[in-house]
Amino acid sequence: MKHIHRHIMVLSGTILLILFVAACGDVSESAAPDPGSTESSVHESSGQAFAETDTEGEAEDDGVVVIEMFTRGGAQYNDPIGVHVEPGTTIRFVNRTGTHTATAYHPNNRNKSQRIPDNAEPWDSGVLSGRNTEFEITLTVEGVYDYLCTLHEAQGHVGRIVVGDPNVFPALPTGNLPGRAPDFLPPVGEIVSRGVVPFEG
Repeated sequence: MKHIHRHIMVLSGTILLILFVAACGDVSESAAPDPGSTESSVHESSGQAFAETDTEGEAEDDGVVVIEMFTRGGAQYNDPIGVHVEPGTTIRFVNRTGTHTATAYHPNNRNKSQRIPDNAEPWDSGVLSGRNTEFEITLTVEGVYDYLCTLHEAQGHVGRIVVGDPNVFPALPTGNLPGRAPDFLPPVGEIVSRGVVPFEG
């Protein structure tokens, strides 16, 4: 009888050990990261993406055009200040130093005069104060887009984007713009011929 009892105890211990090992296997498999998954710090707001990144000055290989924003030596500026892109291109504004906005000239934005194509969606990043904070837009309507930093417009912190054919919505006269803003909107012909016009202030 003792022999049978000992045999049952050994068998029970073996079964418990098997169950324990199986349970641990399930836990380790569930805790393992999915190799196909990714994590991102991008936050969505009104269909436009905001993010923070530690990369700086790297070439983009995903078709995104990067425009950097700076406060440097008393100047407030974008670099580049002019780009020519195809419809459907995503523009990524990256705040490198200082505090800035990327805002389309449009009555919806502080009642500014409209300087983007009629059917284009106006954008406003809001204040970007964190280093390397990003704001993205995708431009699909052809024509000339002028934009500004609402904090430094009079200091010349403006820029111009030409999407596809500039004749669809040509550049408008700059005489009504404040301060140095007209000085930092490159001619459309220069933007189209060079593709990218860097800041040379």
